[in-house]
Amino acid sequence: MDRYLTYAEYQAYGGTLSESDFNLSEFRAQKRIDYLTDTRVAAMAVVPEEVKLCIVSLIKVDQATGVDAIADNPLLASFNTDGYSESYGSASEQISALTKQMNNTITEMLYGVMDDNGVPLLYRGLDV
Repeated sequence: MDRYLTYAEYQAYGGTLSESDFNLSEFRAQKRIDYLTDTRVAAMAVVPEEVKLCIVSLIKVDQATGVDAIADNPLLASFNTDGYSESYGSASEQISALTKQMNNTITEMLYGVMDDNGVPLLYRGLDV
């Protein structure tokens, strides 16, 4: 499987991750895009600039609030100073919100982008 974004391109867009961290994050972003586009990008001769920029954006979101970030730093839901208590939001709620945010990012950034056959990348209907 070819990458949609190389490490050199990622760095040129201002990316700061190490290459090993980038590899996993790029893979996750690519799989999410493939899911929402029915892998249309994989069949294209050239990966559109919009897809590359979308991956950079998804990597930033994943690093800041992704599953690994949630596990390392759970979201503080409430805090009480008198008797010192704190509670954290559920991981499933955080992951659900993250998924929605990432899907919205893909939808916004890839809206109107066509594949090599003129089919919108985000088209999910039937060809009749």
